[in-house]
Amino acid sequence: MNLLDDIQMRRQMKCNFEKFSEIPVRISPQLLILWENSNEPWGVKDVDSKYVYVNRAYYDLLNIDPLSISIEGQFDDELPASIAVFARFFKEHDRSTIKFKDRLCTLEIHRYGKEQLLQPYFFDKFPLFDEKTGKCIGTIFHARRFENISLIKHINGDVPATFCFYPPVNIFSVGELDVIFFAMQSMSSKCIAKKLNLSHRTIENKLLMIYQKADVHSLSQLIEFCRLNGLDRYIPQRFFRPGSRVVTSGNGDFYHTLHQEP
Repeated sequence: MNLLDDIQMRRQMKCNFEKFSEIPVRISPQLLILWENSNEPWGVKDVDSKYVYVNRAYYDLLNIDPLSISIEGQFDDELPASIAVFARFFKEHDRSTIKFKDRLCTLEIHRYGKEQLLQPYFFDKFPLFDEKTGKCIGTIFHARRFENISLIKHINGDVPATFCFYPPVNIFSVGELDVIFFAMQSMSSKCIAKKLNLSHRTIENKLLMIYQKADVHSLSQLIEFCRLNGLDRYIPQRFFRPGSRVVTSGNGDFYHTLHQEP
């Protein structure tokens, strides 16, 4: 590290500590520095579910400009973001985390990022304890992308990858991409026809056209084609609905969902 880099690092650390000193909840400086430098969203809420700290990655996730709007000091339903309508469910999750003093994981599907695409994220929530009294004073949350991983992929040596929401190849029509998505879930043409509200013959014709475009002759070859071209990670946007689901908790599994789009 040269002298200039050292000076810049010290200035950044000074700014961070000045920022951290304004946080109303006592948090370890080591954790705050970790979160500030993380590319994944992190944040802290108090016992009333009011934000007391979030990092830049969380601002980016919600597509909120930190120079215009401060998330800190606000509740979820006060934010100009798609998650606002789920605020009461998030509050339930926070209360459950505090009550059972254990990690709670939820699957959140909302419009995220600059492109506002419906995307799935895991949100892990942890109880935050006061280091002196041991009392739970809030929650810590961490968001991570929902990864496309399976036991077969692991056995085959495939690296876990995130889902994509734009077609990685442009040779198929929208209708053909829908059929490919369900075919990749090992669904029969009859089941796909039922899902898409189309006739069995229509699905068979679409599969034939897909085979021709991909230059394959069987479903197994199509699956391999999709794996090599990233289509095994592609999810059509129209199959997503905004929702919030508890995956693990100390109080069983429960599911809340709200459909905002037809």
